Amino acid sequence: MATQLTIVNNILRRLREDTVTSVADNTYSQLIAQFVNDAKADMEDLNHDWSVYITEIDTTILNDGTRTYDLTETNDRSFLIRDALSDRLPAAYDITSNEVGRLYDCPLKDVKRERSLTNNILDVTMPKVFAITTDADGRGFTLELLWGLDSSESNRTWRTYWYVPQEDLAIDGSADATEILLPARPVELKAVYYALNERGEEMGQPGGIAAVRANTAISAALETDMQVQKKSDEIDITNRENI
Repeated sequence: MATQLTIVNNILRRLREDTVTSVADNTYSQLIAQFVNDAKADMEDLNHDWSVYITEIDTTILNDGTRTYDLTETNDRSFLIRDALSDRLPAAYDITSNEVGRLYDCPLKDVKRERSLTNNILDVTMPKVFAITTDADGRGFTLELLWGLDSSESNRTWRTYWYVPQEDLAIDGSADATEILLPARPVELKAVYYALNERGEEMGQPGGIAAVRANTAISAALETDMQVQKKSDEIDITNRENI
């Protein structure tokens, strides 16, 4: 991984431009930083779930009847991962006291209907069903439990697995030291191609070479990431036999 500032300066060198101490130093370095965001987003939009974006979220289910839990780690491009054993099941587990229990999701409308039918008063000893909905500001997601946890029980821990792409990095200098989580080389080379395009140099040899190099780097990064995922269990749940 490399920082935003490192990648921007690498691109400036390739373009025979002066390097900067911050991406906010001038309008051109800010433009390059925007191209870096564009290149990152293009890689994220490929039909591939990058392993670096697999995020494990633990949520404490309170015994006060709370049924809505905001997942602040998520953003508006996140999605709940489906279980490796079955696409019909979410990668969601009750891991309280090392007792792995399967959780189940359902449409939000079903949660609302069931709540209304029971006057919204029922809490249970071990909630297992939830729905996913956007949070209040639309920037992430929440868990909406079908039933809350009964007050006679201890708090429980739920673990859900999400795909959470990195947010675009600010170009005002505040993200200079922030690392780009995706492989740096294809992001950098793709941004170089965008910079050449902006200069009107995308046609002919400079642009053609830049496009080939960027696409080759992206293909190599994809292959490496797929191999990593083949060799590791993305959803690392021990005691799976207890589910």
